[in-house]
Amino acid sequence: MSNNQIPGVPEGWEAVSFDYVSDGEHWLDKDGDPIQHTSSVRTQCKRLIIRKIEKPARYRPFANAEEYLPHWGKPIHTKGSHGFDSVVSTRKLGVYIATGTATREVSMKEAFRDFEFADGTPFGVRIDE
Repeated sequence: MSNNQIPGVPEGWEAVSFDYVSDGEHWLDKDGDPIQHTSSVRTQCKRLIIRKIEKPARYRPFANAEEYLPHWGKPIHTKGSHGFDSVVSTRKLGVYIATGTATREVSMKEAFRDFEFADGTPFGVRIDE
């Protein structure tokens, strides 16, 4: 049973957990299957916990060095690795990244594709809708 079919869950929200709920005719368990109506079910039916479904954040590459500057000094790493790299310098449409013993010049699009901040966010600007 989908969350939209669970009574009490509005559009754009999802059930996190519940014991039992009523659809007006039947008592339903966590899988949405009908169960026997008992007095213990009546006491547990108020335990529906829901949360708003958040759309995943969208990002785009930094447009230029100026747009990146507020993030200067944040640790970064190559996607899929656990080591740390760092931006050592910027140029108009790219950055110089120190990876191990080498420094690499990359465009903002390449940096967006290959690197992320240490907290897991993409190397770019969040697009708010």
